Amino acid sequence: MKIIITGPESSGKTTLASWIALEYQWCLVPEFAREYLKQNDGKYLEHDLILMALLQNWEEKCASERCENVVCDTDILTIIIWQLEKYRHIDDALWKHWNNKQEGWYLLCKPDMPWEEDPLRENPYDRDRLFDMYHQYLLDHNKKFTIISGPLESRKDQVIQLLSVK
Repeated sequence: MKIIITGPESSGKTTLASWIALEYQWCLVPEFAREYLKQNDGKYLEHDLILMALLQNWEEKCASERCENVVCDTDILTIIIWQLEKYRHIDDALWKHWNNKQEGWYLLCKPDMPWEEDPLRENPYDRDRLFDMYHQYLLDHNKKFTIISGPLESRKDQVIQLLSVK
């Protein structure tokens, strides 16, 4: 089984992905972009987004080959939305890859928690609008997903309930 945690910045994705990996002993695929940006002092150009997406996808593929159960702290949908927001278009190859991807269950994290400052984050004021974009993409492209909301303990309960059914 593969779970992909997605949603706007500072919506609890990393915390939830890390908890699932630890609680259920699943392989964790961290957000590659975070490490990439740390190594580059937060600076990037559009071609860096493509590279980050490809490397994120590679890490996900490798984890899926090693492990039966994988939790991904984001996937290339985040890069697609990021590229659209920053550069006003979407790379066709990334779009086709994501759109054709059928495996995995998305957990869409609602940004109903306080913003946490982080030098790598860019969008503190429009998380609800971005959440709506994620939601619409998942709906429009028939991805399997569940919206996760509330405080951390509530989110954990939602995941426990979801995984007990799967």
